[in-house]
Amino acid sequence: MVQAVEDAPGQDFRPIHNDAIRSAKFYNVRPGAEIRLYDDPSGATTDDFCIILVKRAAPEYIIPSFERTYEDEYVRVAFIRNNGLDGQISRIRIN
Repeated sequence: MVQAVEDAPGQDFRPIHNDAIRSAKFYNVRPGAEIRLYDDPSGATTDDFCIILVKRAAPEYIIPSFERTYEDEYVRVAFIRNNGLDGQISRIRIN
C-alpha cells in the first residue's frame, strides 16, 4: 500500500510518494465521488489523466489499472492517454 485517503470532497493533493501508485482499492466509497488522477503534478490535462466516478458503494472494489476506460455497476473509469499513467500519479483530486 502506497497511501490511504478518505473520500471527503474538495481534496487536491500530491501523493506522499510521487510516481508510485499503480492501482486503487476502494472501501465503501460514497456514490457520486469523483476521483481524478493526473500524471502532471499541477493537475493539467495535457498529460495522462484518469477520471473515476463512483456509481455505487461496494465493501471493497479494486481498480487494477488507471490505463483502461470501462464502466460497470460500481464505477465509470475514463482514461485519457499520452504516454502511460500507471506508476506515474503526481496529483489527486477528490470531489
